[in-house]
Amino acid sequence: MHCRNVFISLFFSILHFSALAQSPTDSLWRIWQNRALADTARLNAANAFCQALIRKHPDSAFAVAQSALELAFETRNPRAQAKLLTHVGMYYRLRSRLPEAIKTYEQTIHILEQWNDKAALSDAYRYLGDVYRLQSNFNKAIESVQQSLALAESIGDQVRIADAYVCFSTISYMSSDNLEQVEAYLLKARPLYEAAQKEVGLVFVYNNLSLVEYERNNFDSALAYVRKAIDIQEKSGDIFGLATSLQNRATLYASLNRFEEAERDYLKEATIFEQLGDQEGLSDAYGSLGNLSLQQRRPAEAVKWCQKALGTAEQLGAFNLREQEACLCLSEAYQQLDNYPKALEYMQRFATVRDSLRDQQTEQQLKLLELERDSLGRAADALQKEQVFNRTIQGKNRTVIVLIAFLALGLLLALALWTRMLFFKRKTLDMQIRSEAMEKQRLLNEIALLKTQVNPHFLFNSLSILSSLVHQNAELSEQFIEQLARSYRYILEQKDQVLVSLRTELEFIQAYAFLLQIRFDHKFELDVELPENIIDRYKIAPLTLQLLVENAVKHNRMSAKEPLRVRVRVDEKYLEIRNALRPRGERIRSTGIGLQNIINRYALLCDEPVWAGEQEGDFLVKVPLIEH
Repeated sequence: MHCRNVFISLFFSILHFSALAQSPTDSLWRIWQNRALADTARLNAANAFCQALIRKHPDSAFAVAQSALELAFETRNPRAQAKLLTHVGMYYRLRSRLPEAIKTYEQTIHILEQWNDKAALSDAYRYLGDVYRLQSNFNKAIESVQQSLALAESIGDQVRIADAYVCFSTISYMSSDNLEQVEAYLLKARPLYEAAQKEVGLVFVYNNLSLVEYERNNFDSALAYVRKAIDIQEKSGDIFGLATSLQNRATLYASLNRFEEAERDYLKEATIFEQLGDQEGLSDAYGSLGNLSLQQRRPAEAVKWCQKALGTAEQLGAFNLREQEACLCLSEAYQQLDNYPKALEYMQRFATVRDSLRDQQTEQQLKLLELERDSLGRAADALQKEQVFNRTIQGKNRTVIVLIAFLALGLLLALALWTRMLFFKRKTLDMQIRSEAMEKQRLLNEIALLKTQVNPHFLFNSLSILSSLVHQNAELSEQFIEQLARSYRYILEQKDQVLVSLRTELEFIQAYAFLLQIRFDHKFELDVELPENIIDRYKIAPLTLQLLVENAVKHNRMSAKEPLRVRVRVDEKYLEIRNALRPRGERIRSTGIGLQNIINRYALLCDEPVWAGEQEGDFLVKVPLIEH
């Protein structure tokens, strides 16, 4: 069982047990039912039967595995126990009964460790890692797959090594934005599968590579990888794997605005998951339908699907990515319906889930670094062993030393020629490196921006203020709700935009300033004086003013006698944001994300730099204005 990518889906046909009579497993079934045969032969047949059917007819395979397990324990046959427990664990995993799957796989591992069956142990650890991944417990997922990889390497099993790489790629994709790392794992796995002619593994590589190309907006390349996967699956009759490809294809169709084709594939997927009872896959399908409805501006329909996605995600236990995505989908849907209290409710829940998963992500990144370090350590050990071997040979045969010297000399000459060839390509490579660096910086900027888009603390403070206002001033409460909704609507609508009009940004900052004035009891003032003829002429990076106002509030003291005044003016083609420097008495910890994010974004948007510094007792930031 391979780890699946984030657009994971299954495509099982659930048949009644009686329908198995005409299947190729009929002979295995008769052997298992024949009590006159030796127990070992019957258990081997039961294991083969379950292995053939666990992904196509899980209920039937589970029933046989449970019955055969009783015989395996009665006859004290630990090898059969471990094999049959693996099928039971797979059944629980397919039914989204994840705690039971973990317990079963741990029992399997305990038995296999006593018999030192490294191949089966590698599989069991990988299955266990897959279940932890479904729970978004990425730390334990990485630990389990590391165990699987180490066991596979110890016996030189190239297919199992490739399986582990695919798992690492999936975990890395689900827990970080490092597409280069995801792709590197897949490119390690691909030649191993090709050498072993393991088409099932290649399907997962192609599907995950299509996902990487999708994230890079290379839709033609992504579709090409999906077609490769579908060709293999249709030839082999792999209905299970075909579902993954159909899900990926639907996502690509949606990105190309081919909505009818996308909806058709998503509905097929959802129907199968409903029959199967796989809550994880069902949540994926519902969430995809919800986001597709949002994309078509059908918010009522989006609420229906995303509510279903949230309900199924909750059944997976603990916080998980699908719950986070469902909350965000619902918040955006209620925004489109102008139901702002509901939108805020789900945005708050989204923030809670996101912060919990972010803590796990930090630990997961450390685990990945440890993995890379361990890989380097194994390479160093191999090099050291090779050096010891060479010294032994040198002591036995000096002729070999001379030969090695000649070979080394030839290698050095070849290296010199190769280096000279690279010299002529240096300018081209430099250009490529700079381009890649700019792309990485763009991704980092987007991540940093997302960290500032929805500030849970500001939201909670605003809601706390609102709860007090409701009992004191109903009219002001209504204004406060309207401005708060307007602020968060802007954040949601502009989160994917590179530039917005200056007028749009000013309308948002006025609403944001109103909230700050109420929060700080009119100790904060925003003074905007801009000529009308420039407001629609120029554009600005979204949330630029909000970040600068937030920094001013965070780092400066204010009072009724000396309110904090932020002034916004224009100087030629620069927007000037200025406030008096009155540092707080206590030292405020600063992440540096806000101002640095603005500087980095404008470095990519235009040639004029952002200027920030002290001037005549004020803190001044000059942001270049970009013409339409």
